[in-house]
Amino acid sequence: MCKKMDIDAVQNGFNTGIVCAQLVLSHFSERFGLPEKDALRVAACFGSGMGQADTCGCVTGALMAIGLAHGVAGPCSREQKQSLNARRDAFMAAFAAANGSIECRGVLGHDLTDPQQLAVIKEKKLFTTVCVPLICDTCTLLEEYL
Repeated sequence: MCKKMDIDAVQNGFNTGIVCAQLVLSHFSERFGLPEKDALRVAACFGSGMGQADTCGCVTGALMAIGLAHGVAGPCSREQKQSLNARRDAFMAAFAAANGSIECRGVLGHDLTDPQQLAVIKEKKLFTTVCVPLICDTCTLLEEYL
C-alpha cells in the first residue's frame, strides 16, 4: 500500500505545473521501481484530458499504474489480456460511478478547451476544489485495482 496522499502536497504540485496524471502515476512509482522523475516524464502529456478535456488525467495516470502492476511486457495469452482489460474496465467504471464521467469536461462540468468555459473553471477554482481532491480520491480508489 502506498503512503496516503497529502492534499497539501498535491495542491503544491498542481501549483508548480505538475498535472493530475503525473501526480497519480508518481504516487505509485516507487511500488514498481519506477523513478519518480521517469513517472513524471511519462505522464507529462496526459493532464487535462490530454489537453483536450477528454479522458481525465487521473484516469490515464491510474491506467499507467495498472499497466505497471498487471501488464505483460511482451506477448501474452488471451486470458492475460482479458484479465488486464477487465481490471481496466472495472477501474474506469468505478471512477465514472464516483465522478459522473471519465472525461475532464464531464467531471468539471465545463470544457476547458473553450476559453469562456475555462474562464468559468478558473473563476470557480475548480482545479483546486475538484481536481486536487480527485487526485487523492483516485489514488485511494486505485488501490483496489492494483
